Amino acid sequence: MKLLTKDDFINIHKKNGEALAPEKIKEIACDFLQKNDLPTTKDENWKKTDIKRILKHRFEYGKKIDLDKFVVSMYNVSGTYANVLVFVNGHFCEDLTKITDEQHIFVFKNIAKAKTENHEIFDKYFNKSDIHNEHYFSALNTAYAEDGAFIYIKQNSVIENPIHVYNFVDGDNRKITSMLRNLIVAQKGSKAHVIFSYHSLSEDYFLTNVATEIFVEQNAYLDFNTFQGEGDDAFQINNTRVHQKKDSRFYSQTITMCGNIVRNDLNINIDGENCYTELNGLYFPDREQHFDNTINMNHKVGHSLSNQFYRGVLENNATAVFYGNVNIFKDAVKTEVHQKNNNILLSKHAKIHSKPHLIIHNDDVIASHGSTVGQLDKEALFYMQSRGIGQKKARTLLLTAFANEVIDKIQVPQFHFYTKFLLEKRMKGDKTDGMCSNMGACRG
Repeated sequence: MKLLTKDDFINIHKKNGEALAPEKIKEIACDFLQKNDLPTTKDENWKKTDIKRILKHRFEYGKKIDLDKFVVSMYNVSGTYANVLVFVNGHFCEDLTKITDEQHIFVFKNIAKAKTENHEIFDKYFNKSDIHNEHYFSALNTAYAEDGAFIYIKQNSVIENPIHVYNFVDGDNRKITSMLRNLIVAQKGSKAHVIFSYHSLSEDYFLTNVATEIFVEQNAYLDFNTFQGEGDDAFQINNTRVHQKKDSRFYSQTITMCGNIVRNDLNINIDGENCYTELNGLYFPDREQHFDNTINMNHKVGHSLSNQFYRGVLENNATAVFYGNVNIFKDAVKTEVHQKNNNILLSKHAKIHSKPHLIIHNDDVIASHGSTVGQLDKEALFYMQSRGIGQKKARTLLLTAFANEVIDKIQVPQFHFYTKFLLEKRMKGDKTDGMCSNMGACRG
């Protein structure tokens, strides 16, 4: 079987709509595409994630599809009063936009429109994180992405309701690929809760390529949530770059419920003193699914604190990767860093590649890291069964308790409820009525 080449991906996208990137940035990204190949296991950052499974499919450009409001309401991740944007196959659905907070305190629209209507902000921040340098897919996104979300929270503004961006895929019996390019700016003294959720509406093979740039300015507070539930045949490459200024707070929760291969790159740059960064994640690969969370945290300036807390439950032949790299620069004195990755393997065939990693260039730091891999506690199971709790229920209770330590860090009440509800259904193998993806039942 002939595998897709890097030129095949370019050909899929270059002949379609107008790209977001200004000409100079597009040239830089295209130059990167010419000089670099698709990621392989020979690349240090991709040693445990083989994308050949993706390259076996002949993807085509995802077409625009009209979506009914009722469909969106089925995936009520963020609550009734959320500010909402909706994309299907990477195309913006303007008639489904809903703004509930006062519009003069923030800008929330599709980025293609913002490029024209808010060009000063767009020009100031677009690709200023050099996200195209990450790997082939981020460069492809930079060169050819046509749309995505634009979120600009004005100085000293507090957004009361969640800001929610829905991303749906619908292949209509085709194998499709789509791209989303997102830009989030939290100005000085602002505060907001943001959710990006991914769902599938058909049982086709998909490839979603996402690139998100986030700028958290001085004394700003941003809570950034990602929910990945595109279905068992979905591939997703999701790259996020964050820059934090002095006294800022950034929280990230990544919940990966399903997917075929899911790769999350999260890159944090601490550019000012007294920053706080908290990164949490939960993942549930099953059968032969593969989920990869690769984190790069750069403490460039001192007097800051960061925490990473990721947990995974792996079943059957599933595999997962946790690579948490923290680089503490020479001048980043009085830095405090903590990393923790815990995993439960429910099958002798499931595998986790866990590597918390610290690179420290000065002596005036506090740092800890740890990784655990194990099975369900047999003594706890025996104790619960001796108290009259059936084996299946005892197993569900223990796994739910294990996952809830991450879920309880979710700050948006409705998203917290939604995730916990799906978790309990997943553990029991009960029907979810389409709340996650089109699947009638979770296959936990």
